Amino acid sequence: MKSKDLIQILLIVGGIVEVIIGGLFLFLDTMLEQVGLENIPIFTQMAGSFLLCYGILLVYSARDVEKFIIVPLVNIIARIIMVIFSIISIFDYPEFMVILLFAIPYDTLWSILMIILLKKKGLIFKRG
Repeated sequence: MKSKDLIQILLIVGGIVEVIIGGLFLFLDTMLEQVGLENIPIFTQMAGSFLLCYGILLVYSARDVEKFIIVPLVNIIARIIMVIFSIISIFDYPEFMVILLFAIPYDTLWSILMIILLKKKGLIFKRG
């Protein structure tokens, strides 16, 4: 399989996961109340809306990776930042350990694999 095909598959899968998580975030305040955590609903609604829209952008960017290269690059940066905050949050919110233990490796592997494939395709880290 060519690296362009793998990039497109990764963008589509990553986008679908973002859309699903975004949809779940829209209703996260109800779940947080169940475990006894105080939450400001507007935050989860804004995060859910952002993830939902960003997932759609990821899927759309798979159509022409060269043209929309900024979408996966920004997503890689966002995922790396989220991994850092997720690691910190594991100790503060043990209720979410199961979710975070899935999210940390997923975001890390997605980002690393995407960087490798984009480099292999010559879309990033080009030499002079």
